[in-house]
Amino acid sequence: TNLINNQNFQQTYLKVQEFSLKDPKTYVKRVQVGDEEYDLILKSTEYASLIDREINGIHKYLRDLYAPRFPELESLVLTPIEYAKCVLKIQNEQDLNRIDFSGILSSHLIVAVTVAGSSTTGKPLPQSELQKVLQACDVLFKLEECKNEILKYVESRMQFIAPNLCEIVGSTIAAQLMTSTGGIDELAKIPACNIQIIGSQKKNLLGFSKAMGNLHQGYFGQMEMVKKAPPKFQRQLVRMLSTNCAKAARIDVSKLSPNGALGKEMKEKMLKRFDKIQEPPPAKLKKPLPLPDDKPRRKRGGKRYRNMKAKLAQSEMQKFKNRLKVSLDGEKEYDYTGEGFGMLGQSGMGKVKINTKQQKLNITKKQQSILKRNMGGANTCLLYTSDAADDLLCVDLGGRRIIKKKK
Repeated sequence: TNLINNQNFQQTYLKVQEFSLKDPKTYVKRVQVGDEEYDLILKSTEYASLIDREINGIHKYLRDLYAPRFPELESLVLTPIEYAKCVLKIQNEQDLNRIDFSGILSSHLIVAVTVAGSSTTGKPLPQSELQKVLQACDVLFKLEECKNEILKYVESRMQFIAPNLCEIVGSTIAAQLMTSTGGIDELAKIPACNIQIIGSQKKNLLGFSKAMGNLHQGYFGQMEMVKKAPPKFQRQLVRMLSTNCAKAARIDVSKLSPNGALGKEMKEKMLKRFDKIQEPPPAKLKKPLPLPDDKPRRKRGGKRYRNMKAKLAQSEMQKFKNRLKVSLDGEKEYDYTGEGFGMLGQSGMGKVKINTKQQKLNITKKQQSILKRNMGGANTCLLYTSDAADDLLCVDLGGRRIIKKKK
């Protein structure tokens, strides 16, 4: 690998080892922007992200070398370090039941690897190829060791570099976020939705459900507050953490709160909101029925409304026409219309003469022309009903009689 042989990386790594021996409680207080250790912390975060890229490259190289021996292994063990440890254990061994994977893999993965190894199509590697495989594994382990030591050093100095970020997620997660992105400046440029998945790793579920897989949680899934939260609220808590981390990183870059007061305030607000989210909804109260409103309905008044009612009111003849005498005699009908006369013109109706109010018949010009045509083209005038001896035409026109004008 080019990174391990790089002189700048070796010098930085030696300085990290030197400063790691010093007590951060007494030394960090004297660190300021532009000091040697401040620059070393920023360089360390950059090199930590470079180590991650180097590990991924060597992991691919190792898979290509070891695929002829055990091609199924790379689809079962996905993380680089676990894959390298399995390769170091297996090498050219044919019977995988003799190998103990208990310190490397989980129980269901051990069963899957053992079954796949018994039916694999791979063949033993030549000694020269096996030697390259072992060398690649050694380089992977060395890079992982360098990364862990740098991460431990950066974590001890995080209270100075990113105090607000440490207040929200702690120094360990803050150091992991910074080393994965290449420093606090690079972390501040990343949106919250992408910070949420930093540190996520592919998992081979082997047919198991994804419901409890803790997907899309990244480094936040390692936090105790996330683990202790109810499963249905964990994803919401991770989103809240990533949002506040994005804000805290920008605050730390701008040096608005060197003592971490803003980060502490943001965390308190976030926890209060999360507690509010977890509260059960209030119980539904049975509402009593409203008091009955027996007041009469309000009616409109005024001259216009009275005129409208008078225009649509029933005439006295219509009222008698709609009445029926209680007897066995059938109702008389007019021609083929099927319309009866009710009590009009019958004995016992109680009145000799029907007095009606005079009402003007308001009709349109079109209706007047129709009436004129029906009356034989003569000029007509509108008069009023007066007595009960009206002819049949009065019934058809709603109790109003139309008479030809005298010449």
